[in-house]
Parts: sequence; C-alpha cells; structure tokens
Amino acid sequence: MPVEKINRYKKTMKIGFCNDVIEQKFQKFQVNRGRSTASYSLVALAVINFTFAFLEFWILGLNSSIPFYSYLFISVLSLGIVLFSVVSINTSALKLRIIVPGVLTLLVLIWALYLQNYRLYHAIEITLLVIWIGSLNVLSFRLSSLLSFIVLTAFITTAYLKGATDTNIIALTVLMIAAYCLTLYLSYMAERFRRMMFLTNETLTEVYDRQENWAYTLIDLDMSLSGILDFKKLTGRLMEHIKTVIEYDSYVLTSLDGKGPKPAADEMEGTLFEQEDNTLWSDDLITRLSQTRQASVSAQFEIVKGLFGKDKKNFQHYRLDIPIFNESNLVGVVSLRRKGQAFDDLDMTASVSIATQAMMIFNRTSKASLMSVGLQQATRSNPIIQKAEPVKNEKESSSPSTDIDLTVNQTSLYTEPPVKKSVGRDETVVPSAVVKKIKQDTETARKTITLLSRENAEHVSMDRYRTAAVENEPLSLLLVEVDGLSSLREKEGDQAAYKVFAGVVKHVFSKTNKDSDVLGRYGQNGFSVLLPRVDMNAAEKFAESLREFTEAANFQTPYGVKKATLSIGVAAITDETGNHESMVKRADMALFVAKKNGRNCVKVRL
Repeated sequence: MPVEKINRYKKTMKIGFCNDVIEQKFQKFQVNRGRSTASYSLVALAVINFTFAFLEFWILGLNSSIPFYSYLFISVLSLGIVLFSVVSINTSALKLRIIVPGVLTLLVLIWALYLQNYRLYHAIEITLLVIWIGSLNVLSFRLSSLLSFIVLTAFITTAYLKGATDTNIIALTVLMIAAYCLTLYLSYMAERFRRMMFLTNETLTEVYDRQENWAYTLIDLDMSLSGILDFKKLTGRLMEHIKTVIEYDSYVLTSLDGKGPKPAADEMEGTLFEQEDNTLWSDDLITRLSQTRQASVSAQFEIVKGLFGKDKKNFQHYRLDIPIFNESNLVGVVSLRRKGQAFDDLDMTASVSIATQAMMIFNRTSKASLMSVGLQQATRSNPIIQKAEPVKNEKESSSPSTDIDLTVNQTSLYTEPPVKKSVGRDETVVPSAVVKKIKQDTETARKTITLLSRENAEHVSMDRYRTAAVENEPLSLLLVEVDGLSSLREKEGDQAAYKVFAGVVKHVFSKTNKDSDVLGRYGQNGFSVLLPRVDMNAAEKFAESLREFTEAANFQTPYGVKKATLSIGVAAITDETGNHESMVKRADMALFVAKKNGRNCVKVRL
C-alpha cells in the first residue's frame, strides 16, 4: 500500500475504504487492537458511574438508594471487565463487553429519572454518557451515531412522560441536539484517526517487507546469475528476481546492441504491451535513461472523444522503465506496467540496484571466462606449461564461479599464472598482457571464498578425474548437505540460512588445498568437495572431522546463534569406476543413505 493512498484518504471526507480487501484488513486490525482500547473505555465508564453515584448521593442522599447502588455496581462491573481484558487475550464479544455496561448505565439513568422529577443534573449525566459513546474506539461511526440517537430519544421521551414543562423539554432538546452533534464529530474523527493509523501501519509494514525482499534478492543474485554468459538469458533470469521485489502485470525488455535508435522488443509478457507497436522506447526516453542512469516512472493515458467532441484522457496504467548499464553504456531496457497503483521511489531504486548488481555479476563472469580462454590458448601453444603445470591449467578453467560473502586471511583462492623464462629471452611463456589482465581482475577477488556453480564444478571435476585416471593417482569426492537448512529458511528467513551455510563453507575452505581442491554447489542446501591425490580412507576421516566441527559449532545469525549438522556421502576413483559420472552417483547414493540413517553422519560408497 503506497504512501499515495494515505494522501488520497486525507483529501476525502469519506470514512470507509473503497477496496474491500483493505476494509477487511482494517476490521481485523480493529479486533487486534480493540482489547486495549476497550479497557480505557471501560475505565472511563467506571469513572462516569462513580460520578453519577456521587451526584445522586449529594443531591438526594439516601432517598435515591436504588440508583446510587446501581451506579456503584456498574462501576465495579466495568472494572472487573477491565481486569479480565488485562489477564486474558480473548477478544470474543469485545463490543458486547463495552455496550452492556453502557446500556446498564442508560437504564439506571432512565430509572432514576422515572423515580424522580426531571433535574438539570440528569441532562448533564445523559450528555456525558452520549459523549462517552461517541468516543468509543471499538464502535464504527454508524453504530455510534445510531446508539447515541436512541439514547437521547429515550431520555427526552422519559422526561416528557414524567411531566417536564415545555420550557424544560425545549431546553433539553436543544442541549441534546448539541450533544448529539458533538458525539457525531467525536465519532467521525475517532474512526478517521483509526483508519489513518491503520494505513500508516500497513505502509510501514509493506515498505519493510519490500526492503527485506530487496536485500535477500541481492544476496540470491550471485547464486542465480553466476555462470551465465548469454545476455538474453541473463535478462530472462533477472525478471524472476525483479518480480520478488516489484509487482507488475506486464513487462517487455530489449537489448540495445546493434538495434539502432528504435529497438524492437526481445521478450514480452502480459497484455498491457500488446496494443503497442514495435517501437516501445522513444528517442527521448532512451536519452533520458542514458543521462540520468535512473529508472523512469510515467502514467499512460488514452485520448478519447468526450462530451461535445472534446478530447478526454482515460487512465490506462502506470509504467516503469529500468535501464541496464554495462559500465557506462546503456545496453538494455526493461519496462514494467501495472494498473493497481503507481510505481514509487522504492520501486525505482530497487529495480536499478538489482539490474546493476546483475550486470556486475555478468561482467565478472565474462572476464573470468575470457581469462580462462586466454590461459588455455597460451598453454596449448607452450608445451612446457602443459608438462610442468597440468593442475594449474585445469584450475584456470574453473571460472566463472559464485562468490559467498565471506573473507579469510589465508592464501588466495586465485593463483597467478606460471611464469617461466625462455632460454636466451627475457619474456614470459604466458603473454605479459594476459598476466597483467589477470592481476587487475583478481586483485579484489583475492581472499574471497569462492563456491563454484554446480555446472562449473562438474566441468573442473571431470578434468581432475581424467588427470587422476591417466596418472593413476587417488581422487575422492565429498557430497555435503547441511541438515535442516530448509526448515531454518522457512522459520527464520533466507538470511539466517545463508549465514549457517556460509559458516560451514568457510570452515571447509580453510581446511582444503586452494590450488587443487574444488568446492562447488550441490543441490539447494549442499556443496561438493573434490579432493585430488586423497584416497577414500583419508577422505572419510576428513569428512568426519567436518561433521564433528559443524555439530559442535555455533553459527551467528541475525536471529541469534544457530546449530547445524552435516550429512556427507563419500566416493573415490577406483579401477572399477567407469567414469566421473559413476563416481558422482556413488557419492550421491552414499549421501542418500546418510540422510536416511538419521542424518549427522558420514557414509562411504565403494
């Protein structure tokens, strides 16, 4: 619910909401907060009844014993209901709890008037009671107005039947009309205040939820977009993340590369763009997006002929245009449309930040891929490196990867390319330009724990497997799953689950060889660890040490300290192993057995 809805409600005199869904939410809001407001109202009623009892005793003494004791009884009853509301969270029959003491007060007041002659203090008493009814927070304006009218009519009728003079009746009627007008005003303002409070609370809650979704989306982008080298595929995946933060009915997107000043749409979803021609982005819009580097918000209208042939604007929908920049160049535009409500500042800021983060990941992936290709080409053209550094060559093909937001003060995950002097020549085997490029692009990535995507991890693992098979060296694979991570994500949110998962990965990273071992994602809650030159027995002991550490560790999250355990499946290369795929299947089967055996254990599959 945007802030604009609050401003629109301030400008109208109408009490109720036009939207039925919002009205239902307001009624629930009333019930949840009605228990405390009812307590204040009943305390006020108890004070009023004590006042009435005092007036009866002060003016008539013991001659008015029935009204006197009745007012005292209602006061005690009201305080008893207040005590019940304090010790109990029960909100059933909430309005009835307040109305019954109020009706009893009215009946005693009319009974006192019937037993006695009409006096001025009776008019004061009924005025106080009516004002109390108008100030009740649990009653709507309509119900409060109706009850006040009934109360005043009953009192004037009783006074007339008891023989009050015409002068007294006229004065009483004028006084009651004034009291009724005051009651209407108080009731109206009280309900308007309650509804404004509700709108403000809803707006703050919605903004907080959207900001939280925005933060989690930025965290998830690394895992979702890493490894994507196709720009169209990237934008398609980007739309899935934008929808978690920004609601829209239709979208259309385009990449501007090679399309000239009038780009055509690459992808379209929904019906709100179907009536447009192929040119959805004007020169003015593209220029504005390029200059401001900010999203653009607009409202779309249709010009129709109105009364006497005059042009009339009919609102159609709201539009949000999101620029996608690659460094300083505008490379794409995403346009969203919806009918329900206007796009606000949070929509604009969140959309641009998500698009910017996506392009940073895309650029990192592209550069890593180019470096990998450059190193492979240099290695193929230099047999010395192929013979002396086989593991290094395979390591460089591990990018792109997914970076977890953790840093360590240990040896960098990334290693510089080997430098080897040629005989009689002062130059490197790998071209100096490639070496310089690697140093620049990996400077900020040093000391970063890198967890490869599953596809890239499998690609590197197959290379390691072939090397181990040819050189007859041991090689082991661990498939690790963090137990209960899905449950933690549902209860505490993605951020808590992420902190636990990242904490486990950080420890594993600190215990592995950064130059040869390979860490990659495996499933939603797990990861794989490939251990070259490590046999099955050593791998099983290593897996058991990881399990023991995790079981004893405490992981700090935004929701406090959390515990976790690991289920680990272990497999290794053997003479009978047909290929890399069969080794993965055996490790996966071992992981399945570990989970079926109660989790928090290590299982080996020969």
